[in-house]
Amino acid sequence: MDCKIVAIICAVLLSAALIQGAAVPRGNRCLCKKISNKLNIKALEKLEIYPRSSTCEKVEYIATLKNRSVPICVSPDLKEVKALLGRKNRQLKNIEVIHHQ
Repeated sequence: MDCKIVAIICAVLLSAALIQGAAVPRGNRCLCKKISNKLNIKALEKLEIYPRSSTCEKVEYIATLKNRSVPICVSPDLKEVKALLGRKNRQLKNIEVIHHQ
């Protein structure tokens, strides 16, 4: 009887060491630290839209430009972004818009 109890306690302790807890986010972990108020629509390759999440309270718009390797964060209030999302301009139809979930 004592051997069974010792074996169960050992199994519980060993399994507890294997369990990992989820990290609790602390503070604001948004992708965008600085937001640009200018966007060259002719150099725009794609626009990615990240919704609100548990780590960031705002919707983020990240633009990838053809002539630049680093994407930039842009303001959703820019008329170029609004035109792109509205798809009213024929020239903007070839620009990829990615909505992340």
